[in-house]
Amino acid sequence: MDKMNLPDRYLGNELAVRATPANLPGAPIQAVAADRLDLRFLLSIFRRRFRLFVTIVGTAVVIAFLFTLKQPKLYQATVDVVMNKFSGEIVPDSSEVQSESPKRSEEVDTELKIIKSQEMAAQVIDRLKLVQDREFVDTIIGGSGITASIKDLLGIKPPALPADNLKRRLADAMLGSLKADRMETAYAIRITYTNPDPKRSAQIANAFAASYSESAVRTKRAENEKTLALLRTRIEELRSQAQSDFGAVQNFRVRNNLLSAQATQLAEQEAAAYGQQLATARAAAAADRGRANNASGAGAAAAVNSPVIQSLRAQRATISVRIADLSGRYLDDHPDLVTARREMADIDGQISTEIDRVKSGVNSGYASSASATSQQVGSLQGNLSSARAALAANNIALVGLDDLNRKAQASQTLYESYLSRYREVLAQSGTERPEARLLSSAKVPERPSSPNMILNLALGLVIGTLLGAGSAIAVETAYSGLTTGDEVEGRLGIRYLGGIPSLVSVDVEGNDPAQSFITDPGSAYAESVRGLLASVRQSNKARSHVIAVTSALPGEGKTSLAASITRAAALAGEAVIVIDCDLVRCTLSKRFNANISRPGLREMIHGEAKLGDAMFKDPDSNAMILPITNSFSDSERLLEKGNFHKLIAVLREHFSLIVLDLAPILPVAETREITSLVDNVIISTLWRKTSDTAVRAALKLLPLHIIEDIGITLNRIDMKKQVKFGDGDAAFYYDKYKNYYRRR
Repeated sequence: MDKMNLPDRYLGNELAVRATPANLPGAPIQAVAADRLDLRFLLSIFRRRFRLFVTIVGTAVVIAFLFTLKQPKLYQATVDVVMNKFSGEIVPDSSEVQSESPKRSEEVDTELKIIKSQEMAAQVIDRLKLVQDREFVDTIIGGSGITASIKDLLGIKPPALPADNLKRRLADAMLGSLKADRMETAYAIRITYTNPDPKRSAQIANAFAASYSESAVRTKRAENEKTLALLRTRIEELRSQAQSDFGAVQNFRVRNNLLSAQATQLAEQEAAAYGQQLATARAAAAADRGRANNASGAGAAAAVNSPVIQSLRAQRATISVRIADLSGRYLDDHPDLVTARREMADIDGQISTEIDRVKSGVNSGYASSASATSQQVGSLQGNLSSARAALAANNIALVGLDDLNRKAQASQTLYESYLSRYREVLAQSGTERPEARLLSSAKVPERPSSPNMILNLALGLVIGTLLGAGSAIAVETAYSGLTTGDEVEGRLGIRYLGGIPSLVSVDVEGNDPAQSFITDPGSAYAESVRGLLASVRQSNKARSHVIAVTSALPGEGKTSLAASITRAAALAGEAVIVIDCDLVRCTLSKRFNANISRPGLREMIHGEAKLGDAMFKDPDSNAMILPITNSFSDSERLLEKGNFHKLIAVLREHFSLIVLDLAPILPVAETREITSLVDNVIISTLWRKTSDTAVRAALKLLPLHIIEDIGITLNRIDMKKQVKFGDGDAAFYYDKYKNYYRRR
């Protein structure tokens, strides 16, 4: 073996390192976020967790049923009351008209509050003498239903309460069981009372209705008497007040010499005139100040238009022409040129002096105008202030007079209204009528109103459904097992090669998957293995000679899968050899009943035997098997000295397919090195049992940048369950094509 011409990857025991590709496998595939709720996904969760869902729903319904049985039976008694009263108010109002009419909606709400008040409950307690009714008192204080049962079981007796506290406690309890509502849009009230005793519920409901009707008459009579006394006292006070206010008005007129309200018209006209003149003067002053502030611009404009300055500038232009002519004929120090330049300088000085004089004149004119208008504004302001002071003095007296007139008029009006109201109340006294009358009295109920078994069961069903659905989604979300190919590729980022069903789920007899190729070569299991082999070869068309079968953890069916792949290829006429590379368990060698007396893989690695002596043929498929007949010591390794690399190179020349049954990845480090020597790696994962975290941990240990091709298969799939669980997976449609395999 030392003299063979081997490829570079099999020379020595050092692994050849290739360039790392841009995208390594092993990273979860990022799925495109759906823009709507995936109902099929929710349905698949429901199918997977159907038992959990049914258990929770059933438990909720049973709890609701037991709870309903434990609840005490309650009876409702109902009495209807119609309202009718005078709409007149006690508060004096001379414009109010007495008429008999139904109450307003707001008043109906007020009556409901009266019925449900502490005072009304106290009247019912006194009417029925409920404080002396020990059974009623014990029911209120001790409770009822489950609470009372627990207290009786523990021997807890209700505490004794003082009379005042007991009555208040009874009133609170009664109001908690009382219900008063308006009957739709009618001016009527329906009073309902709930109690475990049907007779007592009717008795208390009728007592509330009677107390409400009688209390209205008593309340109205007491209010009328109280109103008469109040009105008599108040009328005497208002008579004296009205006389006093009228006398104060007359005295004020005499003191201030106010005979009419027209005394202030002249002062108002004078103040208005001054106000108009002041506004005009202020506008003129503002215009003058604006012109004074912009005097520099106006002065510049005046200077431009000045005839003196225009004449001087004309002279300057003439001299400038002469200077230009002399400059072209003479040097700079020529007398004529010097004289001309001196004349131009004199002209420039005269122009500057004339401009300053014009600007100064314009500024002085605008400043004088602004000062004059300002003095006029000040004078007008003084006159206006004097006019306003006179007007204010005149108006003060009128304000006081108007206030006294209003007080006198208000006192007189109030006195007359109270006097009119006193007469009305006096006429109504003794003619009070009840505000309500009974439409129908409460009858003893025959059937309990609570608990409602159907309602409670429906509520339990709804709650159970929500809890069951939530639990199913929570459990499925936390579930780390792999069910479909989409989950494999989505969570692990590794290509899914296909699923391998369990023999029982596809109705194949026996418990040896590899043997099923001989007994039932047309089964769904056999076809799935062929499909797996096809997927592997399609992924790496250039090299698919050496295929390694491994798993993350022991017991995931890798050996049975390796044997099945071997027989599938051998029965198809290929030259196949399978090598047992699991040095610890040697499961493949035991599966094919290797003779321990003959040489095997260990002897081939150490050069102690020839290939023909170490391997033997599978009689059922003509596949060659290279077993482990003698155990490796703990210090021995397959890859030491590069002999295993050379063995693979030799086998490539004689076999079209080489299958390696490797040890699991996580416990055996050498498996990770061997995967870099093969063309394809198949990781066997148990369906819905192997955790994706375990597979991910195994993938992290593999040299993914060196491995040619790697894929994952889900092993031992229960096809009957996958039809319900694996929405979107090929096995999901197994029921539709399973009869295709029944060829025997």
